[in-house]
Amino acid sequence: MIKHFPLLLSTILLPTAASAVDYSVRGYLSAKAGHYTNNKTNENSGQNHRAQFEQESRISPELIFVNQVRWSYSSLYTDLSTTPPTDQKDTHKIYLGDNYVKYKASSWVLQTGYQEVAWGEAFGFNYADIVNPKDMKATFYSDYSDSRLPLFLVNYKYFFTDGSLQLIYSPESKFSDTLPVNLFAKNVLPQTAITTLKEHSPDFFKEKEYGGKLSKSFLGIDASAFYFNYLDRDASYDLRNASLTSVTLAENHSRVNTTGISLASTLFDNYVFRADVVYTKNKRINSIDGFTLISTPVNLMNYLVSIDTPTYNKFSAVFIFASSQLSEELPQAFREKSESFSIAKLSYDFGEEKIFDLSYTHQFTNTGHGVQSLLTWPVTNSLDLRVGAEIYWGDETSQLYKIKNVSNVFFGIKNYFQL
Repeated sequence: MIKHFPLLLSTILLPTAASAVDYSVRGYLSAKAGHYTNNKTNENSGQNHRAQFEQESRISPELIFVNQVRWSYSSLYTDLSTTPPTDQKDTHKIYLGDNYVKYKASSWVLQTGYQEVAWGEAFGFNYADIVNPKDMKATFYSDYSDSRLPLFLVNYKYFFTDGSLQLIYSPESKFSDTLPVNLFAKNVLPQTAITTLKEHSPDFFKEKEYGGKLSKSFLGIDASAFYFNYLDRDASYDLRNASLTSVTLAENHSRVNTTGISLASTLFDNYVFRADVVYTKNKRINSIDGFTLISTPVNLMNYLVSIDTPTYNKFSAVFIFASSQLSEELPQAFREKSESFSIAKLSYDFGEEKIFDLSYTHQFTNTGHGVQSLLTWPVTNSLDLRVGAEIYWGDETSQLYKIKNVSNVFFGIKNYFQL
């Protein structure tokens, strides 16, 4: 019974919504197709499709019920992996989106159910966005709103003068949907076919996650401090079987805790400065010791600074520096001890919300590069078109080179509806 509690809650909210005073139904259908530019032998055209159906019931200005279902299909795992997917979720899934009840009082809000909690703001990198698992098959430049997977939370937020206190608790743990591990292990396991055994999410109430965020504005600075204790959304791997040509790895998600601070301020009345410092303790990183795959707990320090410029002659820009540092060097590891990146993004506004973005990402350690161009064109109030390209290249050991086969040109269409 406990195992199916989230689904039970969803079915309770649905009939409740039907008798609501203010009731609405809305959603969207999205289709995206691409052509890979690096992998000439791949016949799959890079499919990425999504749909969302949502019902909202406003019983009163204070009480709101939301019931949402999402569907997604992505061929990316199959396109990139050297072995077939071992889990149906690697390609397509139907799952609960935002499904919660929300009560708003004069100085506090309580929201319970499946939801997204967004901490931190950044393009390309968002080290502070630690609460929800992600669909990592959404590419490096994808909107975080497309990649976050809702988590069942009791989410309480209290507002006071120039600030707020947020407390969150989850009776479940969920993990990110990952890219094929062979992309990141091929420098340490060359010419090897890798099969991955997924670790399933624990039953409801078997694992608990908790944390909070304190936010305060002073002297023109928006500052926040946060903490979260949880099962790592990303997996480390244990070796199950091995031969000269193939290995079988089993996912393992260990408990970690993350502490961080975020700052944001407007400089010279026009420029927006942001900074995040995020420290994670006991994160497990895989490496090769002789012929043995090992998983070592290390501490991880991530930090990011960014500057958003004002709009001038319809042009605007954002500049980002991001760095990720392990507390110790691990020989033959799945990642480097130090990884640093810079991003420059230039945007041009054609008017009527038609935006062209051009982004360049540079990895300093083991030099890597990434470029994206994207034209967003709202054709009507309910129809958006997206056309663009993304390309990755660089040193063979860089993180950006490892996803070079994601390089593609794409066309997408998104249709919104309200009943």
